[in-house]
Amino acid sequence: MQQGFPITVAADGQFSSSLNPLLTQLEMWINFQALKADWYSNEDFILSFDFTLVRSLAEKAEHLTSAPAGTQAGILEESEERAATALGNSWVVESGYAYQYDSDKLTTRAFIAVDDLLEDGVGIEQGIKARLIAVANAVAHQHGLFALSE
Repeated sequence: MQQGFPITVAADGQFSSSLNPLLTQLEMWINFQALKADWYSNEDFILSFDFTLVRSLAEKAEHLTSAPAGTQAGILEESEERAATALGNSWVVESGYAYQYDSDKLTTRAFIAVDDLLEDGVGIEQGIKARLIAVANAVAHQHGLFALSE
């Protein structure tokens, strides 16, 4: 039986399917970085990440704030502080990304914003990679794993 990668990268429904080759490339790249850092050596302890590219954290808030209790994850538009308040204690919100780590299941759900990368004139692929790495390393650090690098 074939298993998928422990780290997945997808885009929400607001993006064109023409983004799929980039998503595949990013997914392969970050999984390779984790492999190089020896994150997969213990089969009983594999961190998994579900990254979703979104236009902005603010836009995602509208869809998430109406989630049922227990899955609510509202992300507010203007500041990370307001977003953190809306998300509650289980979410970490930084500039350009937000994530929730479940230590019992070793899983992380993360939203990576891309609109600000376009506005800032930053290379979008490099900007996304930096945010993927930031989330992955924040969680990995809690377990003493080697940091991923770009």
